Amino acid sequence: MVRVDRSTFRFRFGVAHYGGMRHLARIGRRPKVYDAAMRQGALTVVVASCLLLAACNSSGSDSVASTTTIAPAPTAAVTTTEPPAPSTGAPTTTVNTEAQLAAAEQAYLDAFDAYIAAARDPSNPELRAEIERLYTGTNLEFTISQLDSFVEQNWVARPAEDPSRTIILLSPQFLPDRTDFVELVACPINSERFIEVGGAPDGSDALVTDEITVRRLLVRLQFIEGQWKSDSGERLAELASPEECTP
Repeated sequence: MVRVDRSTFRFRFGVAHYGGMRHLARIGRRPKVYDAAMRQGALTVVVASCLLLAACNSSGSDSVASTTTIAPAPTAAVTTTEPPAPSTGAPTTTVNTEAQLAAAEQAYLDAFDAYIAAARDPSNPELRAEIERLYTGTNLEFTISQLDSFVEQNWVARPAEDPSRTIILLSPQFLPDRTDFVELVACPINSERFIEVGGAPDGSDALVTDEITVRRLLVRLQFIEGQWKSDSGERLAELASPEECTP
């Protein structure tokens, strides 16, 4: 496998995507580390939790040479919309707060997994259907658009030796006067390698980027159609190393 020049390698984010962090009250729980490489899910692809994309070629024998990264890695969708306005009046149904927040947290992790799985095989209709089940709003639009771009450019990703993971820094909390929106703060550590299949001059696979990225994100989820779905959010910070991934 060889590296090819990808100096124009870029991915789109919403203009308001990188706004400042709004205040979130901290819950007195320890940060939770989620490593999808340790979990066997129902998906046909082993998911290494991350914000990048991966897939092995048919032979599975290629290796990626250690080289200097030339381009930032693409990330899963977290697009910005204004937080929903407080609802007027009291909720009409009783909410089991603890159970709902736990379900929202799991929904974030499931959406994270689904994105990685789909990115490893971006034209797979079953994996895309899982994206549509777990995402909504601007995050759904962005994620589908990004998967389309991978198909067009023949890009996939492969897990690095150290699995990618995400740390939940601040557990989900309801927005003021709302029972259908929550926010959480997470810190994805992405160590995936991005590959252009057959992109080298000799027809072998080409390494686009193997940069490790660490970000602090605010993620907003909406309760819709009987489940929590990833809706929107903000990038709060770009971090230099996993050691900075703290509340």
